[in-house]
Amino acid sequence: VRDRLDLLPLRQPVAARGNAARVFARQDLLDALARPERYRIFGHADGGQILAASEFALADAQVLLRQAYGDLVSFGAVSVHTYCDPASATPMVPVMFVRIDAPRSHLQEVLGSLKARGAEVKDCEIRRDRVLVRAELEFLRALGLERHLAEQTDGAGHFLSWLMRYQPAARSRGNTAS
Repeated sequence: VRDRLDLLPLRQPVAARGNAARVFARQDLLDALARPERYRIFGHADGGQILAASEFALADAQVLLRQAYGDLVSFGAVSVHTYCDPASATPMVPVMFVRIDAPRSHLQEVLGSLKARGAEVKDCEIRRDRVLVRAELEFLRALGLERHLAEQTDGAGHFLSWLMRYQPAARSRGNTAS
């Protein structure tokens, strides 16, 4: 049975000072701020860590902490959670399902962006004025994709993603473009 926190594969350290450091020392207060299916905040030492399901969820948690504590909190580098499978000693990486709804005129740009990130396109549904693309890709390679597609489509594209599974890192590397 997997740890439920593995469903929140995006991680970011948070440093806290002053009153914020006192709050981070009390996990019950941090639990009150959480949206468990989207993000959780864990306190440790002089700060804590945000665990998030997606980049959008991470941004929500950052905004919440900034609104509550302003400059008393600062954020470290974002990382993607991986783990070593205890049975096989194989490194495991998270794989995301992405669904992109964009103007049909941007189809080649969307497909090019997905291909450049090593995505496996599962379905491409062409409609009258829009295209719906469904794909899978390693979460690390998906970072920044939503913002990139918004820029490519001048904000006319819609992006959804969610964690599908963890898979062996070697398998994932075999499916990505260099």
